[in-house]
Amino acid sequence: MAENVPGKTGSDKTGSGGPTSGEAGRNKVRKGTIGQGNWRQRLRLVSGLILFVFCLSHFSNHALGVISFEAMDRASIWHYAIWRSLPGEVILIAAALTHAGLALWRTGRRRTLRMSRWEFGQLALGLYIPWLLIPHVTATMGLAKEFGFSPTYEQMLTILWPNLGVNQSVLLLVVWIHAMIGLHFWLRLYPLYHRLKTAAAAFALAVPVLALWGWIEAARRLALTRDITVRITPEQMLWSGDVVLQARAVVFGLIAVTLLAILIRYLLGLRARSLTITYPGGLAVKAQPGPTLLEISRMNEVPVASVCGGRARCSTCRVKVLEDGGSLAAPGAAEAAVLARIGAGNDVRLACQLRPEHSLTVQPLVPVKASSAAGEHLKDAYYWGVEQDVVVMFVDLRNFTGITESQLAYDVVHLLNSYLDQASNAIRAEGGYVDKFIGDGIMAIFGMDSNVTTGARQALAACRRIEAVMKALDAEKGPQFKDPIRLGIGLHLGPAILGRIGAAGTEGGRGGLTALGDVVNTASRLETENKSHDSFLVVSSDVVDAAQAVIDDAKAAEIKVRGKARPLRILAVNSLDGLVLPAASNAAGSAASLTP
Repeated sequence: MAENVPGKTGSDKTGSGGPTSGEAGRNKVRKGTIGQGNWRQRLRLVSGLILFVFCLSHFSNHALGVISFEAMDRASIWHYAIWRSLPGEVILIAAALTHAGLALWRTGRRRTLRMSRWEFGQLALGLYIPWLLIPHVTATMGLAKEFGFSPTYEQMLTILWPNLGVNQSVLLLVVWIHAMIGLHFWLRLYPLYHRLKTAAAAFALAVPVLALWGWIEAARRLALTRDITVRITPEQMLWSGDVVLQARAVVFGLIAVTLLAILIRYLLGLRARSLTITYPGGLAVKAQPGPTLLEISRMNEVPVASVCGGRARCSTCRVKVLEDGGSLAAPGAAEAAVLARIGAGNDVRLACQLRPEHSLTVQPLVPVKASSAAGEHLKDAYYWGVEQDVVVMFVDLRNFTGITESQLAYDVVHLLNSYLDQASNAIRAEGGYVDKFIGDGIMAIFGMDSNVTTGARQALAACRRIEAVMKALDAEKGPQFKDPIRLGIGLHLGPAILGRIGAAGTEGGRGGLTALGDVVNTASRLETENKSHDSFLVVSSDVVDAAQAVIDDAKAAEIKVRGKARPLRILAVNSLDGLVLPAASNAAGSAASLTP
């Protein structure tokens, strides 16, 4: 098979400032994903961490109620010694006011309430927290300051149980979920977090479960074993109720003003759309000066990646400015720091920080997974291009010209269709995606919806199925075909750009999905190496290592690949009877989930 196969490219470049292929490029982006942010973002993060530490201490104290009320009460001495001391109270109150104030300020600057689900969830929970928290704070801190009430566990559990048990439990869960969303989307930028994700998930689940169990169990035991007198007079309760109403009015008045400001700016903006943002595929949207490019994209349902939620802590929302109708404002300190860390060119900006004042033509540089419910091609991640490590397979029918020479056309077509049908079914049965048919050859991709380990195992398992297809075809070919049926397969692993070629301008249609990159050229080259080694399969050692597989009787060799300084280690295999995989490929699940 010729090496110059349609759909393949030997270039790894995607444009200035775009994602780079190869391990070095990916490491560069990975190291530069975390920006420091401006002073408001850092202050909001620090204040949020202080509040999280307080909540963790408080909820851990609750959890001791599982052991006994006494254990819970004794531990509260240490908790209150820290947070009820003058420095502790000052830090806690300052953190709460700072965090809430900066959250309202950031929300008020929005030009739209279109946002990702996790951002909306965090925002909604954050706005709901004051409604539940104000009565609790008034009882524990307000009455203590005004009337000298001591909010011990004995008093508070008696007040809360059983009538206010549901409110208190909901407050605990809302606060914890809000904190976990914030922590997750901050820490997910760090590689260490991904290695500890299972432990982090267990921690996130265990703390609220134990806290709820602890305080409810302690309150129930206390109600059964002791007759506690609540040291709050009716006059103090009336005072507390008035303070709660006033505090709620102030807080939710500020929230209402913030949301009203967003609405007013949006309505005014509908009448003042004076600039045009043009995206790939000829998509153009009207906008007004003021919102960020990320907000403009979201308002018009154009997918742009944003891992950190628009806080300039990552570079995933970066775009390449192709045409600028006027001079762009220079990047701010936070944006400049992120762009410098990834070595971006002068034409690359962060969509979450860029506020266009003139018409722009931009190219998003990082793909984004769109909603599965979205039908338009612009909401398809592969429309923009997805870069990931995959396993590419090439299958070729050996000596096709000699086999078909002087044969009836119908017999040749029948043989070819039988081979292509059975081989492609074998690929799909192991979770592979058939990219294209090239004459008597097949190109397939594995690992698109999983990872390279699973993809490598699926590819090797598919080779074993194709070997059985080859033997069955040879036995059934008929006496008119003198030469034996022989197939050759090439397998290689590496970074590829997966995209729908021809998707632009199709009025919602979706072009064919294909893989582009050096891995495709190399896999094709390995398939042709079967001729030199008189083998059935030539596979790179990268695939075998990723699959953690063993292939008995395979012949190891090294070959020079065009454009590569180092030789490529390969295994030439005559039969896959000696193939040993550590786990069976989940063919059915993979095949069912593969719907590109």
